[in-house]
Amino acid sequence: MIYKHALENLFPGFGKELIRAGAEPIDPGFDMLAEVPGQDIWPRNKFNWLTYSMSRPLIERTLRRQVECMGNIKVRGESRVLKIVSDSNLQAATGIQCQLVDGSLEIIKSDLTVDASGNGSLTLDFLKSIGRRPPEETRIRLTIRYASAFFERFPIWNDYKIVFTLPGAPENRRSGIILPTENNSHHVLLAGRVREIPPTGVDEFLSYARELPTLTIYTAIKNAKRLTDITPFSFPESRWRHFAQLSDFPRGLLPIGDAICRFNPVYAQGMSVASQQANMLFHLLQTSDRDPLATLAKTFLTKAEALIADPWAMSAIPDFIYPETIGQRPPDLEDRLNFQRALGRLAARDTEIHKLLVEIRHLLKPLSLLDSPSIVRRVKEEISRASQGQNRSKESSAPSRI
Repeated sequence: MIYKHALENLFPGFGKELIRAGAEPIDPGFDMLAEVPGQDIWPRNKFNWLTYSMSRPLIERTLRRQVECMGNIKVRGESRVLKIVSDSNLQAATGIQCQLVDGSLEIIKSDLTVDASGNGSLTLDFLKSIGRRPPEETRIRLTIRYASAFFERFPIWNDYKIVFTLPGAPENRRSGIILPTENNSHHVLLAGRVREIPPTGVDEFLSYARELPTLTIYTAIKNAKRLTDITPFSFPESRWRHFAQLSDFPRGLLPIGDAICRFNPVYAQGMSVASQQANMLFHLLQTSDRDPLATLAKTFLTKAEALIADPWAMSAIPDFIYPETIGQRPPDLEDRLNFQRALGRLAARDTEIHKLLVEIRHLLKPLSLLDSPSIVRRVKEEISRASQGQNRSKESSAPSRI
């Protein structure tokens, strides 16, 4: 699932191309059901903007076609990039070495190499080869496992298009997602943390879905026609490489997207952040001085660090609910978790807070808006109200004494 605004800036009409290719338009305020144990579901309100749901291959094919239509770009297939290279007398990236389908090697010269290789090993290897130190990293080890399959399109409760069934508490380690995809199909994903491993057997997959915090996903898929095998996937850690902190980052090279920061995919932020970075790079190259590469790396990497901060905070804090998660926990973790829970309860009752939360989670508005005095005051009142309710519940259930 992806919000098309950032890509629309780079490829005008991109949303229409996605729909033409089979993507499903989604109104996040009306079409998405988020189920969190202990929290009422959020209201259904139509927003004035859309996101799109589709398979990963569809968006990649659509993007590739858009790029191929640009006259000053040449797309080369069957070429594997082996490493970033530098002239012997320079401490700058001057191109790449790639291997062709026949096994031969070729050097392609370039003024600027953008490393979108995903894990970022090309940039790290290049830094090592020219004697530069690697960046510091922030890591959150969480061990999430997935199992997913495509199904023929099936009805969902109350005509929702998307379902997120979330754990909501440390004792719950199972979650699930239903997403509409092209060719009249649904993508169903079941996830588990720590020792909860979603199975790939058909009957076991259904049994696992039956034991989610709610029965919404199980009810939807129990009689549905499966179109593919059930495929496993694992995600060991979120990782943020702080390239911006390197004072001697080489000229002519920029890592981007997952090469800088790899997010927990359950929060669906990676492609959106990468798209924002691509827009930022486009703007920097359009507005740079006579020597755009002189300060490009420092400027881009510093701005990328700022772009990453909000989505990282939104995914890192929930992952720390689980005691098994390994990473540097913030000292005020419990306060932050209580704030998020209270905010979720408020969103179930307040249309404006619901809308703001959805916009922030889709990276349309900054996380700092939640620090406004009016919202903080309401959240504190909600936390106090919930605490008083828990105390009354304990008192009413306590045994009487004579």
